[in-house]
Amino acid sequence: MRRVLAAVVLMLAASLLALGQTAPELYHIHVVQAAPGKLTELIDAYRNGPAPAANEPQVTPIILRHREGSEWDLIVITPLGKQTTISAAPPPQAVQDYYQRLMPLSAWHSDTFATGPSWAEVQKALVPAKAEEAVYVVSDYRSTAGHRPQLRQVLDRNAQDTPGRGVLFAHAEGAPWNFLAVVRYDSWAAIDAPPPQRPGEQRPEPGLALREHMAVHHDTIVAYVSGGQPIR
Repeated sequence: MRRVLAAVVLMLAASLLALGQTAPELYHIHVVQAAPGKLTELIDAYRNGPAPAANEPQVTPIILRHREGSEWDLIVITPLGKQTTISAAPPPQAVQDYYQRLMPLSAWHSDTFATGPSWAEVQKALVPAKAEEAVYVVSDYRSTAGHRPQLRQVLDRNAQDTPGRGVLFAHAEGAPWNFLAVVRYDSWAAIDAPPPQRPGEQRPEPGLALREHMAVHHDTIVAYVSGGQPIR
C-alpha cells in the first residue's frame, strides 16, 4: 500500500508542478456515523484526541458536522504533511486508549488518504473567523472510466467560482471517490447564489459539464465544529 500511495503522490505532484502549482500534501479524510445517542460523546472524543506524531503538522484536525445529505455524522480532515508511514507495530498506549474510547461511540467509519494543497491554504479556506456563521458543502465525485483527468479539469474550473474558500482533495487510497470538494459559505442562502459571471462571458452550466465525465457524486451540507488551529 505504501508503494502505491507514494506512486500516486508522485504522479499528482508532477501534474501539479506542470501546471505551475505547488506540490501536494497528504491528508487523512475520516467520515463516521455515531452510534445511537452517542454523537455528543463522539464529537468530544475527536476534539480531545491524541496529539499528532512528531513528524506530522502540530495542528488540530478540522471537524465538520452533518446537517443535510449523506448518512455520516462527521467528517474529520487531518493534515499529514508531505509523507506518512503505515506500520504494523502497535501504536503508543495513548493512541490505543483513544481507539478503545471510540469503539462504542461509532456505528461505522471510513478512512481515506488524499492529496490536497498546502495546509496553509486548507486552513485559510476552511477555518472560519466566526464558527457560528460558517456552512459548508462537501461533495465527493467518481469519474466515468478513463475520465478522471477531464473531471479534475471541470472541478478546477468550477472552483474559480469560490476563490479562497474551497479545497479539492484527490483520492490516493481508501474510499471509492476520486475527488472530494469542500467549500465554505457565509450562510445557507449563499449556497444557492449564482456564481459570478463577467459581462459577455459564456460559460456552460457547471452541472452539465460535470455530467460528461462523472459517474457518481454526493453532496452534503455540514457545519463547522472545531479544529484547524496550532497545538500550543
